[in-house]
Amino acid sequence: MKYTIRTSLSTGRRPFSLILVLFVASLCFGVNVAAQQTAVTGTVTDEGGIPLPGVTIRVEGTTSGTTTDVDGNYAITTTPDGALTFSFLGYQRRTIEVNGRSQIDVTMNEEISQLDEVVVTGYATIKRSDLVTAHTSLDTEDLERTVNPTLEQALQGRAAGVQVTQNTGQPGGGISVNIRGISTINGNTQPLYVVDGVQIQVDQIEGSAQNAANPLSGINPSDIASMEVLTGPVAASLYGSRATNGVVVITTKSGQAGRTNINYNFAYSQQERPDYLDVMNLSEYAAMAKEYTAIEGGTLPGEFEDPSLLGAGTNWQEELFNNASMFKHNLSVSGGNDKTTFYISGEVFDQEGVAVGSGFQRYSGLVKLDNQLTDRLKLSSKVNLSQTETRLITGQENIVSTALQMTPNIPVRDFDGSFGGGDTEISPAQQFLPPNPIGLAQITTNTLMKRQALLGVNASYDLGHGLTLSAAVNADISNSEGRYFQPQYKFGFQERTTATLSERSQSSTYWNFQQILSYYKQIGTRHTLNVMGVHEAQRSEWRNLAGGISDFVSEEVIDLNLGNTETATADGGRASWAQESWLGRLNYNFAERYYVMATARADGSSNFGANNKWGVFPSASVAWRISNEPFFQIGAISELRLRFETGLTGNQGGAGFIYGTLGAWTTPWGTGFALNRYANPNLQWEATQTNNFGLDLAFLEDRIQVEFDYYTRHTDELLTEAANPDYLGVTGSGSIANPFVNVGSLRNEGWTVRLQTRNINTPNFTWSTDFNFSVVDSEILSLNTSSGFFDRTSWWMDNWTQRSAIGQAPWLFYGFEADGLYESLEEINNSPLPVDNDGNPLPVSPDGIWVGDVKYRDISGPDGEPDGVIDSYDQTFIGNPNARQSLGLTNTFSYKSLELSVLFTGSFNYDVYNYTAYAATNPNSINLSRNLLNRAYDFARVELDAEEQPYIVNAGTDIPRINATDLNGNYSRHSSRFVEDGSFLRLKNVTLAYNLPAAMVSRLGFMQSLRLAISAQNLATFTNYSGYDPEIGSYVGRDATAGNQAVGVDNGRYPSVPLYTVSVGVQF
Repeated sequence: MKYTIRTSLSTGRRPFSLILVLFVASLCFGVNVAAQQTAVTGTVTDEGGIPLPGVTIRVEGTTSGTTTDVDGNYAITTTPDGALTFSFLGYQRRTIEVNGRSQIDVTMNEEISQLDEVVVTGYATIKRSDLVTAHTSLDTEDLERTVNPTLEQALQGRAAGVQVTQNTGQPGGGISVNIRGISTINGNTQPLYVVDGVQIQVDQIEGSAQNAANPLSGINPSDIASMEVLTGPVAASLYGSRATNGVVVITTKSGQAGRTNINYNFAYSQQERPDYLDVMNLSEYAAMAKEYTAIEGGTLPGEFEDPSLLGAGTNWQEELFNNASMFKHNLSVSGGNDKTTFYISGEVFDQEGVAVGSGFQRYSGLVKLDNQLTDRLKLSSKVNLSQTETRLITGQENIVSTALQMTPNIPVRDFDGSFGGGDTEISPAQQFLPPNPIGLAQITTNTLMKRQALLGVNASYDLGHGLTLSAAVNADISNSEGRYFQPQYKFGFQERTTATLSERSQSSTYWNFQQILSYYKQIGTRHTLNVMGVHEAQRSEWRNLAGGISDFVSEEVIDLNLGNTETATADGGRASWAQESWLGRLNYNFAERYYVMATARADGSSNFGANNKWGVFPSASVAWRISNEPFFQIGAISELRLRFETGLTGNQGGAGFIYGTLGAWTTPWGTGFALNRYANPNLQWEATQTNNFGLDLAFLEDRIQVEFDYYTRHTDELLTEAANPDYLGVTGSGSIANPFVNVGSLRNEGWTVRLQTRNINTPNFTWSTDFNFSVVDSEILSLNTSSGFFDRTSWWMDNWTQRSAIGQAPWLFYGFEADGLYESLEEINNSPLPVDNDGNPLPVSPDGIWVGDVKYRDISGPDGEPDGVIDSYDQTFIGNPNARQSLGLTNTFSYKSLELSVLFTGSFNYDVYNYTAYAATNPNSINLSRNLLNRAYDFARVELDAEEQPYIVNAGTDIPRINATDLNGNYSRHSSRFVEDGSFLRLKNVTLAYNLPAAMVSRLGFMQSLRLAISAQNLATFTNYSGYDPEIGSYVGRDATAGNQAVGVDNGRYPSVPLYTVSVGVQF
């Protein structure tokens, strides 16, 4: 199979070399800094007194660390009141207070596995061994190995069953996260995020001029201590009606008792422009225009008469894309004593976009306090503040797709410095030329500023006898301001004579109040019981205001009160949602061999009527740890556990689905109300039943660990908008929109595997591997509609359509199957032909159906069978945007103080509809002054042979002939011609880090540790896809809405680009 390798390691590009030089220079700087400080030394041994090489020692609450040498010796700098943590795979972690000692010898005790670690589920923490459910854990070290401008990117390639796709490469852009496939066909498919107890439900799309923005972009990834991805039904069902799409529990860092630690991290990145698509330069474009006029007639500009005399002309991609910088400053202070600990951090992040008109800034701060007020009472509080500003011109104005179609004979700027444009006096065809995209990107304003506060207070009281009562209040308060200004311009003959301004402001408030009673009891030496009861109330409300105006007296000062009041518009809206919940959970294990976990949650939501207001979501799981049985005597197997879990989760859709909403309506008697949407008081919960079978296996003292899960998910009562026909008055002026209804069922089935190995473990060198692979299949089982399908039609892309139908995966591409080109009249006469609106076959002639036209397959007819003609009945499923397989592969190598981490990610067996190629391979577009991909020059050239029979001179081409009438629909029918395999394997990240040895750090009087790192991200992509980037995701460009968001279509998607970073981490 032939693969295209998109890589930045090409001749003439030097940012990686530059960063390497900076890295080496930084090393030299560190070596030559001298000062005095005492080091703690010691020896680490096992229970038999044998030295342990490669043990990791860290100063508690910091990133300062070292490893033991071949004799188990170590040296590290700390303070008299600090604490050291000793960890080694296969041994129990130990934390030891320094207490002024200069030598600390440590004995490590073996453990069979790492199952005693604590997992945060959101409502409580639980031992990993007791959490009998599928999940993935990520810690600080995992997050530090990649460059993550936003937190979701840290999940990519690291969690089995989690498909992370960047919808756009634009800075601050949105990301799609699907856990174990798609669980709904027309609702939100994003997981629930729980950040320190604050529940955040991410919308699919903004639904405005700021579509591409990321709602989670305000959270600083450097503040995250751990991320737990709850994929199994028992863990997810803890969140009941909000957990169908999975749950991601995020815990931010906290302070540790001991010395005060000051950590400063700086990272500078250089983003490299993408590899250009192969479009025509000026001489090639002129040659194409000359051929077109020779075939179809028309006026050829005089300068195009001899294309060989022309140069390259304007390279619009070169003008659009440039290398761009990104930097981040992060400062944190943490510490405390045995009664109070604190963590305070602040961040400044600034990312310029590689495309003109894009960029992202973030300012964030976190304060966390934990107070042990008495022996029984503990009080914790947190404040997480952020402000982000995203520049979104590139996506909203379709800058990328427009730049690809701009002709090379148009300059970016004219000689007088003004932006260039078309001239219809030179070429009448230039009346169809789009406006200068670089000019639009530079003069247009499209920004979204968001301020967010995540707040929380938690009190916990130890009642004694294993009982603990806690209460927590959490809130998410945010305000966003969008500004979209389109000024007047004149680019050649194209002009906008009236400036317009649109502004919107949205405020939202979410709070929840939890009361938790937990009981823990160890009965004898074999029985462990953990019971929890929860009551939770939560409420969310939002309000938005929007205004618009145009026709400004001056564009020097822009405000809504400075335009023509006769053009003013106003809009707004508000909605609210509330829920009350009761939750119970039981954990029991017998002798660390038999485990039971059961939960039940009841949710009452304001989104449903009296008959369906409450939903109950039970779950249960069992596990048998065979390796702990007395009869199990297989020494090579250190862990063997079987798991089964089943559970019900829900989805309640959006607020107000049951109601018939009212809107203002102008009448002869003044403004009145009219029904906007039909009500449905009988709407029900969308419920997903999941069954999961799991196997945990470890060999050779945990050097090889395997986690395998097979699952089935069955979703009933799918929520979506009814598909009533237009004649019922559901579209058009005065229409009443369809109600939301429960329409059918959907099935997901798949498996995941995670393999962790410790390949080499020598005193100076270690190599470990973490591999995960996932497979998922989705199928719609039933739809309660007369047609048996739902369509999404993107009118702004020539009515490109996706369809969800019974027996198929959700939202498949829908169009015609192409079967090559007609190569002879005999083939035409023996093939089904397109028909006109009256069902009559179109004529076979040079102006009708002819050699060099696309041959379409006769799929069906009115009776469901092929009928010998090509019409709308022959449309079928031509592609699937849902990846069936995904993988992540991390290899970590360490040699003394150096660590190298290499991450590969991949998605396979899915399709991309290349709308860019659809628009840029049509040779007839030359007559519309549009540039083309170079392969369009290989259009079918039809001539007559000696017997006056037409044939294709360049046989084997897949580009149809030039024909202005195009009755055959070569370029007006969406077909399989533009469906490409999107499968890819990407070298996602390579990071090389160097921690100065403790002996060296001990000579530095002003710091405790120094870490230097260089990394490269998106370094190479192996793919057959011909566009910029095969990682497409959901369409977030102009005109997309939450109810009509295309998936897997590339219409000038902002590409993800190589990123080179040098970073310095210092602890004082």
